Amino acid sequence: MKKIEKFEDLEIFQSARELCKEIYNITKEGDFKYDVRFVQQYK
Repeated sequence: MKKIEKFEDLEIFQSARELCKEIYNITKEGDFKYDVRFVQQYK
């Protein structure tokens, strides 16, 4: 078993980062792009 030295080593953390990137890419275009309330959640 691989030793975990920091939370970035956790597979669940890496998967969450990939999911976040995918969601960002989907929502930065199309109708989401113009939804002010939705966009403000990123800030």
